[in-house]
Amino acid sequence: MAHQKAFSTDGEVSGQTVRSVVEGVGQFSTTYKDRALGILDDHGLPEPEEDEWYSWGAYIDAFEELADTVGPKTVTKIGSEIPGLVDWPPTIDSVEGALEALNQQYQNTHRGDEIGYYEFEKTGDRGGVIECKNPYPSSLDEGLLKATAEKFSGDDAFVRVEQTSDGEVTTFQISW
Repeated sequence: MAHQKAFSTDGEVSGQTVRSVVEGVGQFSTTYKDRALGILDDHGLPEPEEDEWYSWGAYIDAFEELADTVGPKTVTKIGSEIPGLVDWPPTIDSVEGALEALNQQYQNTHRGDEIGYYEFEKTGDRGGVIECKNPYPSSLDEGLLKATAEKFSGDDAFVRVEQTSDGEVTTFQISW
C-alpha cells in the first residue's frame, strides 16, 4: 500500500487521534485492537492517553504498519469511524459546514510545522471538491469524508466520494 510521508518529524498528534485508530480497529475484533496496541507499543506509543500528545513521526510509522497489516478496506472503515468520535461544534449542522470544519478539527489534533490540511470548496448545491494534504493513506480520507457527509446529510442523501488525484495532495469529488 502506498503511503505519503509525514511532512515533519517534529510534529505531534493528540492521544485522541491515536485512540480513535485503536477504537476504529477494535470495531472489527479484539484481535485487531490488540494488534494495533502492539504496533503502537513497538513504535514507542504504549497505552496512548486521550489528553496526551505523541510523536507524529512515530505515530505515522505505526499507522503505516497497521495499514499494511489490515489492508485498505479496513483503513477506509477506520476513517469512517472518526466522525463519530469527533467533538463537533454545535454550530455545525450541514455537510458543507462539516467539510469546511474538517481542517480545524485536524489542526486541533495535530501540531507542529507543516502538518498539512483539509481544504473544501463547494462546487454545487450538493457537492464539492476537497483537498487533503496529510501523511495518511487516501483510503482513510475516503472513509472520513464519506462518513462526515453521511453524518450531516439528510436521511435521503446518497453520498458519493471519488478520488480524483493522488500524491502529496489528494483530491476528492464529493456529492450528497
